[in-house]
Amino acid sequence: MSRIWSRVRDAVTIAVLAWAVSGYAQERRPSEAEIGTVQVYLTPDEAIREIFENAATVDTVRAVLRTEEVKKLHDLLGVGVPSDSVVVLKPRTDDGSLLGYAVVAEETGKYRPITFIVGTNSRLEILNVEVLVYRESRGGDVRRARFLRQYRGKKASDPIRTNRDILNIAGATLSVTALNHGVKRVLNTLQILAERNAL
Repeated sequence: MSRIWSRVRDAVTIAVLAWAVSGYAQERRPSEAEIGTVQVYLTPDEAIREIFENAATVDTVRAVLRTEEVKKLHDLLGVGVPSDSVVVLKPRTDDGSLLGYAVVAEETGKYRPITFIVGTNSRLEILNVEVLVYRESRGGDVRRARFLRQYRGKKASDPIRTNRDILNIAGATLSVTALNHGVKRVLNTLQILAERNAL
């Protein structure tokens, strides 16, 4: 009798746990209102013109990171990189002089990716960062100039961390953290490529 009761009790426990887990999973699924709508602020071309006012042409270079470079990036950032390849935009003046570099990248905020562009001078110091597409219901203030100007002049060796050299925005902590990580990844990628003359 006790063996039967034990089996019934175990079956009931498993059923209750399964119900609780499935209910929790459904409850944790974000609503459309929580996720937000897609807001396109700039195209890459428009952003290039804003960051590099004297740009007449833009060359495109697709660079592939070597295995040891991917590992180096992982060690620097503390997390893996989404891809071993990067598209680098090289804006030039009318006479062909290089103005710097730009990379369009994505980093996930709370639910969806934030698409942004990092523009640097030829010394790999940030000229500006622009948010191109934002896809969440909260945290959109990261696209404002007063926040983004904090990245100006930063280079790969800077911390680029919340409340160290980048001030947080109340209600946008996840978006700020995502942008910080993404900007740091872009700068370190450019630095690694520059070290082997791959830009």
